[in-house]
Amino acid sequence: MTCNIPEPARPLPTRRRAAPCPSRIRNTRTDRQLCRFTQLIAEVLAGQRSPVQMRSLLSYGAYTLLVRRSGIYACARSPRVRRAYLHSEDPEVAEVNAVVDYGSRYRALALRVAFAQHAWLCTHLETDVGRG
Repeated sequence: MTCNIPEPARPLPTRRRAAPCPSRIRNTRTDRQLCRFTQLIAEVLAGQRSPVQMRSLLSYGAYTLLVRRSGIYACARSPRVRRAYLHSEDPEVAEVNAVVDYGSRYRALALRVAFAQHAWLCTHLETDVGRG
């Protein structure tokens, strides 16, 4: 007489988790979030959104520049971000360069986003309009 007793299942080997990479941005904004943020800035520049809605997301200097330039790219339809490039060398700072379609013309837009006081903040804003 033979007895078929199954062998006990072997436990799966445990995997060690890798230590977090120190160069990663804390509380990172994903590419999609930064593209959406750029879209909102483009809508302010087209005059389709009030700059007051963006106040808490911008530093004082970036906000005053946005207020001065709001509506400068007035167009019949909503602007669309066609391409956005994210560049980050420092774990606490990211730069976004974007090409925005305003209907009759494509425009360049650049943002610097920094991690400050437990939140992300746009600290600098550049458009293809002359400085002033």
